[in-house]
Amino acid sequence: MIEGIKGAIERVSKDVSKDRVTLGIDLSDDYAQISYMSVQDKEPETVALDDQGERLLIPAVLAKKYGEDLWTYGEEALSLVQENDGFLIDHLLNRAREGNFVEVEAKDYNPVDLLALFLKRCLSRASGFASLEKVAAIVITIEEPDGAMIEALSKAIATLRIKPERVYFQSHAESVYHYILQQSPELWNHDVLVCDMQNRGMHVMMFQKNNQTHPVVLLMKEQWFPDFLPEDFVYARSPEGRKEQKDQELRTILYSFLDGRICSSVYLLGDGFEGDWYPESLKYLCRGRRAFRGNNLYSKGACYGAKDKLVAYEVEKHHVFLGKDKLKYNLGMEVVRENINSYMVLLDAGKNWYDSFRECDLILDQEDSLQIIVTPLDGKKMREVIIHLTGMPVRPPRASRVHLEVRMLSEALVRIVVTDLGFGEFFPSSGLVWTNEFEL
Repeated sequence: MIEGIKGAIERVSKDVSKDRVTLGIDLSDDYAQISYMSVQDKEPETVALDDQGERLLIPAVLAKKYGEDLWTYGEEALSLVQENDGFLIDHLLNRAREGNFVEVEAKDYNPVDLLALFLKRCLSRASGFASLEKVAAIVITIEEPDGAMIEALSKAIATLRIKPERVYFQSHAESVYHYILQQSPELWNHDVLVCDMQNRGMHVMMFQKNNQTHPVVLLMKEQWFPDFLPEDFVYARSPEGRKEQKDQELRTILYSFLDGRICSSVYLLGDGFEGDWYPESLKYLCRGRRAFRGNNLYSKGACYGAKDKLVAYEVEKHHVFLGKDKLKYNLGMEVVRENINSYMVLLDAGKNWYDSFRECDLILDQEDSLQIIVTPLDGKKMREVIIHLTGMPVRPPRASRVHLEVRMLSEALVRIVVTDLGFGEFFPSSGLVWTNEFEL
């Protein structure tokens, strides 16, 4: 819940009715959190575990009751294990990513199936405000997506009653981007700082705008502080000297990011920022800046991102986020359409690399190669990558049809797959497939 410390046009689908909802799911090895909004709402709500709306995090664990085929999740799973009546399965996200089967009572379970079960139970909480049939788009946000993580999540989603084309993935950084753009412009006219305190350290992200470009580009500078860990100061069990030392350490970190820069707002995320142990840091933060703290920024940002897939936010048309997960190159080809030379886009810069995929059919003239044009966004010279179709059968001009697939394997590695389709009954397919991978 984000709280102060001090002081549309339809895009994709015409069937997005007013009762449709979008979901943002923040997922980690520690917890899950769900925010939701209808296509006509201006701000998401976060699913709470209590009537007071204070407990927003679902522990990311499952438990199997000893001797029975009974599974629980979240807080119920922790209670079952605490009562010594069940087997706990934690680190669901990382287990699914690694793919190693989990043994429970002499039986092996697919970790992707376990992750799917956890997601299914979490989504059951959404039934109170919308059935899955009314969900128009879901964005799952995780800290740092990679190919293995996206593949595991995609397999888990495929087992649920959700159309895969309605599910998207984005990093925590991109969720922050979507969130801040939906706040009052005075909160992001200049830089925005986010401090996320976790059990493995503090993740600091500084979002910086380049107003000299069109659209306006937002870049992120980040740094991990693994030794700056949450401490329990709530009941003053630690001496005052330790609080003062921790406060000074935080102020030093903040100073390293904020000194000499104009920063509009600061967000402090995580339960570690609860309490009043950092008064000097807070005074420093609030000098000409707005400061906020909470723990549902990521899920709300994911929800905004999901809605933007359906209803174009005007502000997002004029901004682009180029985080480390974003493709920073345009890929295309020179083709002939209706006897006119033209440029065909294959992959667009600015999209998440793990969402960047294109397939199409091409008719070759007399070539036995394809030329892929790579254009970087940083103004450097574009280059051509030649894909040689070695062994392509000799045919008359325009009698060879090929299927082209272009997919990003990482933020800098692209795979090109070309399949010979032949040309009807006169020139059957040779069955040849050419695969080429290259660094951008």
